[in-house]
Amino acid sequence: MQLFNRGGLTLVAALGFGVSTSASALSLDTTYLQANSTLQFSASAYNATNLLDISFSTMGNAYQSGSVTTGNTSVPTFVLPVTNADVSIGWNLKISPNSGEAIGSGLLLTRGYAQLGLANFAIDYTTDKVYADVMWGGKSTNMAVYSFTEQTDLKIGLNGLALTMNQTLGNLKLTGQAVDTFASVLGVDDLFKGVMSGLNFGTITIDIKTALRKPISDNPLTAASMVPETSTYVMMAMGLAGIAVLRRSKRAA
Repeated sequence: MQLFNRGGLTLVAALGFGVSTSASALSLDTTYLQANSTLQFSASAYNATNLLDISFSTMGNAYQSGSVTTGNTSVPTFVLPVTNADVSIGWNLKISPNSGEAIGSGLLLTRGYAQLGLANFAIDYTTDKVYADVMWGGKSTNMAVYSFTEQTDLKIGLNGLALTMNQTLGNLKLTGQAVDTFASVLGVDDLFKGVMSGLNFGTITIDIKTALRKPISDNPLTAASMVPETSTYVMMAMGLAGIAVLRRSKRAA
């Protein structure tokens, strides 16, 4: 499938991955390509969440990939594999992003006994918002979590048959709905709600290559993904029983 031909140069879209077109739109199935979005929190946002005793862990396809040190703060880097990317081709052959998805990836926020999951991320360039399924208490609702600005233009490269796409989104700000939901579920007071509303949470860097990788699942995560396995419940019960025994021993002494 030919994407365009100009001056004898042909850019071929069908480089071994799933492609569908409608007019000037191009949809790329990236489940088996080296396609990742990297979420890098800012030091200020990470420090603020630490002050609130909020910790982060990954779910599904997502994983932590090292950390970045800013001043005295070591901030973890999270990778959310991209499962689909939509772009448009203009009359001047300029390629513009429409949307992107990281289905099957999630982050779990924990504060004490409270947990909140963010999963199945989608970037919408029409609204400049990052959407996700927000999960807590066995239920899930989709909402705009972050607003963003395009820190760099979408860069397209072609080296032989290797196509690359790269872009950085910055100035991530929590939406009002996200702040209210996070505060309610995690038990954050009004003072910190104001702080969270004004924070720049960092950047998302999108890097897509036509090189192959082991295929990843694009099955959406559900609220059940947050429920600990049976073995986890057993370990928790054993831990609580151990604490009870220690307390009795101290009282008897």
